[in-house]
Amino acid sequence: MSGIDTSPQTVIGLAGHVDHGKTTLVKALTGMMTARPHEQALGMTQDLGFAHFEDEQGRTIGIIDVPGHERYVRNMVAGVWHINILLLVISATEGCMPMTFAHMRLARAMGVKDIVVCINKSDLVSEQVLADVEESALESIMDVTGIVPEVVCVSALTGHNIETLRQTLLDMVARVEPSDVMPGDATTPLLYVDRVFVANGVGTIVTGTLAQGTVSVGDKLFSPNGGTTGAVRSIQCYHQQVHDVTATCRVALNIKGLSRKQVQRGDLLCAPSAPVTMTDSCIVRLDDRYSDASLTRSTEVEVAVGTWHGLAQCIPLPNTRLARLLFRQPRPMFFGQRLAIIQSSGHGLLAQADVVWTSFIAKARKRAIYQALSDLPQGLTANAQLDMLLQLQGYYSVALLCGEPATQGVVEGQYVFDPQWLAEAQARIIQQLSEGRAMGPGELSSSLQMESDIVQVLTQQLKQQDRIFYSYAKWQLGSGQSEDELPEVAQTILRLAREAGAAGLELNKVSLGQDKKWLRQLAHQKYITAIDEQIYFDMGVYQALVHQAIGENQPHDRVTLQEIKQRVDLSRKYLIPFVNRMEKDGWLRRDDEVRIILKSASE
Repeated sequence: MSGIDTSPQTVIGLAGHVDHGKTTLVKALTGMMTARPHEQALGMTQDLGFAHFEDEQGRTIGIIDVPGHERYVRNMVAGVWHINILLLVISATEGCMPMTFAHMRLARAMGVKDIVVCINKSDLVSEQVLADVEESALESIMDVTGIVPEVVCVSALTGHNIETLRQTLLDMVARVEPSDVMPGDATTPLLYVDRVFVANGVGTIVTGTLAQGTVSVGDKLFSPNGGTTGAVRSIQCYHQQVHDVTATCRVALNIKGLSRKQVQRGDLLCAPSAPVTMTDSCIVRLDDRYSDASLTRSTEVEVAVGTWHGLAQCIPLPNTRLARLLFRQPRPMFFGQRLAIIQSSGHGLLAQADVVWTSFIAKARKRAIYQALSDLPQGLTANAQLDMLLQLQGYYSVALLCGEPATQGVVEGQYVFDPQWLAEAQARIIQQLSEGRAMGPGELSSSLQMESDIVQVLTQQLKQQDRIFYSYAKWQLGSGQSEDELPEVAQTILRLAREAGAAGLELNKVSLGQDKKWLRQLAHQKYITAIDEQIYFDMGVYQALVHQAIGENQPHDRVTLQEIKQRVDLSRKYLIPFVNRMEKDGWLRRDDEVRIILKSASE
């Protein structure tokens, strides 16, 4: 395989108004024609075009050519969401046009910080006109972005100053610091798919820009949209086969286990452990630089994120910079994810936003959560999210650590807990159980208004401390044998015995095979009892039948077999073995045709 440099790479995106010469400029820089034949005939780029060139050290710099016409602004967003540098192309014959500013705002909304301005077609105007266009462009861009970009005047058609532009781009490439798309572990791979196809004899191929992390042959990639994981069989980067590749760069991945029907343009591919949630709603924080007056009420908007775009209902939250987005179908979302909110029937940018919450919010917790989200720092980092969750709810999933150690809190199971919250939550469980009745996990979860997974972690801790135990699918105070520690096969037998009830578990009616050995173990631990070699009762059922058989009788009272039969309503096939079992357990003693009570039901 090729030895392409897999150190952090760079992708440059060309944007600007239609017919300002972007595609011609790409060819002048790289020698590659990105426009497809039908686009060349039309004289207009409609979808993303891809090219690349190398620097003096042989490192590859990718280029994405995006459509300039407002009809294709969604495709433009798909091209710039992951680029490192924006090359904003302005025609010297027209100057800045509406889509010039629209593209610039969209690129900034997607997190692009570095801009180079290229004034093209310099050969078609006088030096004075060129100077005026340059000054006007600088002033306008500074007003919008607050930065002073590099400006290079060229003629893509004649080649004038192309080498100067190339060197300017390379100088900026050397200074660019890669920014993580997902706050946290920068090694977590993230790729939004822009094309999917099937190659004969190869299988499913997906292409896109690896925006973060590293991918190697053999790695597992997960598609949250399809709920499927596949293995990377081969990687192609800029037309060369490689073993691994590092962001930011264009890649084509052959993925085993992912069919053409399971992935499409706009889908996200990421590490299986990435903290990504499939949700049909999320809370976003609007950037006040782009907030629009039309977002003061519930509005249908178009949301662009990665290479996907679709309609959503945008509901601003009063007195905050927060808004709720309601999607028509679940989408993969994660904390810190950048997205653009666009007019649903136009191309104007309404707002840039960052995802700050992807989970369900109970009505009683809305105020506290909204306040915590409003207090998040301007720069969204993984630690900012973790600190907020500890303060807000007392815990978070270890998956959010992305393999890094927790800086605060204590790790228990799959969660990190605030120590004080953990102690208080355990005390609440003990209080619930001390009120006189056992409670199942679901009951505890509902009563305490806690997630079931959290209740599971807390109860397991308390069980290890011998403060509670699990019996008959309920948690009880005290120490004792806990059924949840039994092997799965033993729990299955126990479940069958309980489902059988007073009918008993008859071995000739179920197929246990070699699992029969667990019957003796369960009987030894007093989970079940054998009334003969073929019939077993759950211990709770057996004890209930014993109490019915004894009834109000006291020690030394005499009771007939017929009286016991009437009390327990067992057939003669079960009655005799049941009474014999009671005699073995010291409840009865036989005296000819009657039985003498040895213990009362209350003992």
